Amino acid sequence: MTKFKWAINMIIATPMILICSVILAGGGHGYPDQLFVLFPWTFITKFIDSLIVFLFFGLVQYPIYGLLYDISNKKKKTVCIIVIVHLLLVARILI
Repeated sequence: MTKFKWAINMIIATPMILICSVILAGGGHGYPDQLFVLFPWTFITKFIDSLIVFLFFGLVQYPIYGLLYDISNKKKKTVCIIVIVHLLLVARILI
């Protein structure tokens, strides 16, 4: 069993989440709030005005969450911190 189980799972899940979210958003012509909720780090970086940075954060957000979970000693505390930071970013974007 590998040490980085959740990081690998998130690497696999990220493209699927991204593709489903874009389809549900209507390819940019619909209602994109689920993209804001699922990928807040990406939309925080939109002010940098660089497509490469925008795409980079979209692809590495969930693998970083998995890596933080895998390397932490206190799993519950790590999950709580990740969720709180994620929700604060979502609130910052939507409000």
